Amino acid sequence: MDTEIEEALAKLGIGRGNYRVLMLLPLVYVAWADGLMEEVEIDRIDKLAKERFWLDASALRILDGWLATAPEKEYFDEGLQTLFLLAQSETGEPLLHAEELHDLLTHAESIARATAAALDAPTSVSEEEDAALAEIAAALGVDNGISWRRLLDELDAGPASVAMGRMPLSRRG
Repeated sequence: MDTEIEEALAKLGIGRGNYRVLMLLPLVYVAWADGLMEEVEIDRIDKLAKERFWLDASALRILDGWLATAPEKEYFDEGLQTLFLLAQSETGEPLLHAEELHDLLTHAESIARATAAALDAPTSVSEEEDAALAEIAAALGVDNGISWRRLLDELDAGPASVAMGRMPLSRRG
């Protein structure tokens, strides 16, 4: 791990041994995007932390802090930038593979769809969560950040909507 990455992690309060907790930050960002953290979102993030990322106790404490209180926007921005650095590291074996960044975006969208009102419905993604997904995609340099909700909205717009002046999101300036 190079010095720049270690310093970036330290600034975030993350140690060298538990840097993988940073992979959950995009999910936490999406969960907090609408201003509240729902129990179903906590459950999903917690399950991923334990079953997919195999975090140790110190990393889980960091995650618990993020779930209890939304980090500041600057923290999220620095965290996303550090995630990107982890995947770009050229010293030895990368700490994070580029395809894992794609997976993070998929997991983040899953969190956006996790709502008690309409569990896993693509239309349950709020505008704030949709914007957060696009921001994450841009920061990590993956996909185009279009959620299923936005795609369905665009498909629903169809030719009649365009004729009435309602352009699909991808064609707006």
